[in-house]
Amino acid sequence: MSISTTMSNINRLQKDIANLQKQLSDEQRKEAQLSGKINQIERSITKSTSLSTLNSKMSEINRYNNDVSKCSSKKADINKKIATKTGDLHRYQVQLLKEQDNEQKKRIAAQKKIEKEQLDHQKKITRELESQKRAISSSHDFNRQIINKPEETEDILESYDVFISHATEDKDSFVRPLAELLKAKGINVWYDEFSLGWGKSLRKTIDYGLANSRFGVVVLSKSFIKKDWTEYELNGLTARELSGEDQVILPIWHEVSKSDILKFSPTLVDKMALNTSINTIDEIAEQLESLLK
Repeated sequence: MSISTTMSNINRLQKDIANLQKQLSDEQRKEAQLSGKINQIERSITKSTSLSTLNSKMSEINRYNNDVSKCSSKKADINKKIATKTGDLHRYQVQLLKEQDNEQKKRIAAQKKIEKEQLDHQKKITRELESQKRAISSSHDFNRQIINKPEETEDILESYDVFISHATEDKDSFVRPLAELLKAKGINVWYDEFSLGWGKSLRKTIDYGLANSRFGVVVLSKSFIKKDWTEYELNGLTARELSGEDQVILPIWHEVSKSDILKFSPTLVDKMALNTSINTIDEIAEQLESLLK
């Protein structure tokens, strides 16, 4: 039962008890008046009262006594009802206290849940910042390696227009058709199926692509969010933005909701993104092409 229903029952019972107490008071007053009349008649009877008058007065007294008995009966009935309703009132008042206590516990639990979610959210942001800091450090280390060991990178001096970061599960449905369309438009794309060759270092090749692509298209999906390697690529692109480069990351939401992105990376929600449920592959390619002009 809800608190409002219990309070409504309490209010109803309090009104009923008040009405019964008024009825009891009326019966008590009526009884007192009848007793007064009986006393008055009894005082009027003297030795000189005639027999006929005496009989009349005794009949009147009997009638008043019957009325007094009726009043007593009504009082007993009213007192019984008051006792019953007072018991019900007490039971509802105890129930109200329990319901209010439960409601208070629910409010406290809900507040603790909100506080926990806020704390978890803050911890997630802190972890992201730490991860981004590590990515910046890794990016700087990688750049120093390129500067200090040019002989190791003589065969990878190519720069790219766009790096596509994605989950393998999204290749067939979206990523491969997009990469092939971009390539057909003359856009130089770093895409694993185009750029990873037999025997090449996976990490070094990806790091080079991350460092030497003008833009990073990030295909955010439920599969992307679950993988460590895609997060590594995202951290590398984020490190470039944090180090001063403007608009490196170009997010595309693929079969994913805002709440999914918010749980994964609150900072990404703020970025303007294209959405495969709204934009076609041709439209996405055209927008990227216009950014490169």
